[in-house]
Amino acid sequence: MGTALVVGASSDIGAAVVRALTAAGHDCLGWGRDVRRLPDRSRVVDLRAPAEVDAALAELPERLSVVVYAAGLFDWAPADTGDPGVWDELVAVNLTAAMRVTRGVLPALLAGAPSSLVLLGSAAAHTAFPGNPAYVASKHGLAGFARSVFLDVRDRDVAVTLLSPGLVAAGAGLRAPGVRPDQLLQPADVADAVAWVVGTPPHVCPVEVQLQPQRTA
Repeated sequence: MGTALVVGASSDIGAAVVRALTAAGHDCLGWGRDVRRLPDRSRVVDLRAPAEVDAALAELPERLSVVVYAAGLFDWAPADTGDPGVWDELVAVNLTAAMRVTRGVLPALLAGAPSSLVLLGSAAAHTAFPGNPAYVASKHGLAGFARSVFLDVRDRDVAVTLLSPGLVAAGAGLRAPGVRPDQLLQPADVADAVAWVVGTPPHVCPVEVQLQPQRTA
């Protein structure tokens, strides 16, 4: 299956993606911020630090079969009370670093083609919600970036997918007002979707995939 890189591997979703891709036969590498939660063959990377990202990129194999960008920050704050400093970090991780990582891994994905790049979006990549404008903006930006990257590399056999789950029972999703964890998607649901996306035939690209719980709360 080749080598897969999971960015954000120390998060609940990222760790689930590592498990799913490993089970599917991929040799997984991981980047994350919490060394205690990282799987084997991983590296601590602060995505807010461009020099640190570039150093990690320089150590990657020359060929990659899969890259999954599953890192992200969230902020529950309306536009009139949000902290611009928090927003700067959020955009840096959710969008700017995703762009930097994409640029850095594309040569290896092109060398390993047919290959897959999966950028983890959100329902907020497609719809605006109150109370988290910076997050909505970052995910809308990621959606546009993913669509454009797909057009740049589709004829060179790199599939690019924006995978957008609704609220997940992990991280900030557990702090969403008025919901119970059993009403939400689970990290394994997202990981299974990633495994399905990268397992599609080389002549097929699921360009945009949205996941929602089957039933309303």
